Amino acid sequence: MRLKEQGEMINGTYRVLKTFPFVIGTLYYTEVSLDSGIAYTRFIHALELGAMPQQVEPEAISARDESVFFPVREVFVEDGVLYQVFRRLEGILLAHHLIQHSPLNLKEAVWIARGIVNHLLRLYGENQLTIIHPQNIVLTPGKAIRFLYGGAWGTIPKGVVPQVDQKTNQLVDSYTLGALIYRMLTGKNPMGVGLTIPPISTYCAECPPELDEWVSRTCSFDLHKRPTISETADFLEWLIERRVKVGGERDE
Repeated sequence: MRLKEQGEMINGTYRVLKTFPFVIGTLYYTEVSLDSGIAYTRFIHALELGAMPQQVEPEAISARDESVFFPVREVFVEDGVLYQVFRRLEGILLAHHLIQHSPLNLKEAVWIARGIVNHLLRLYGENQLTIIHPQNIVLTPGKAIRFLYGGAWGTIPKGVVPQVDQKTNQLVDSYTLGALIYRMLTGKNPMGVGLTIPPISTYCAECPPELDEWVSRTCSFDLHKRPTISETADFLEWLIERRVKVGGERDE
């Protein structure tokens, strides 16, 4: 897919201001100018249709749970590329938040992890998928978490997630969630430190030993040693009740 450059138009309406690499596809920051002289901005996600496992109708992309995903304003295809135009993006991408504030404190990291887990369980019940990645997670001013990309199985390109069965997906999601918790609390990528991952407490003195051991299990190369997301949900609730009082909010 050829990336649009600054100043180029998308669908004759959206002028590209900036281009960002995304966990899958490309994210554009664009501007729309009205005849009245008023201008507003929108983020647009672009993905080649050829990457899709089957023909996808735009309606299938926009039919997403808005309590889990950031709302989509418009979906269209142009030159073999599928574009999703998001409504005004209120909040901050977790990737940017980590750049500014990493490592996070324990309270905020556990709050974010619990929000992700609760959304994943809802998606499993709706037979939908998403990608656990800092570029794909929005922290909203209303103290909520939303994913940008995801949806029904047929709308997710092959190779992005296993799409084998729900149990396998949970175990893969468990790994990526554990790696994200590790990164939030240490500022380091566990996949970049070698085969033996130092405990979180090596870098984060406030990390409870129970969380240290749990993340170690989620990051195991042995798929069957990892806890499922359902088990992780129970563990996080126990952790919040016994060790970490998050109060349902993240720190600003």
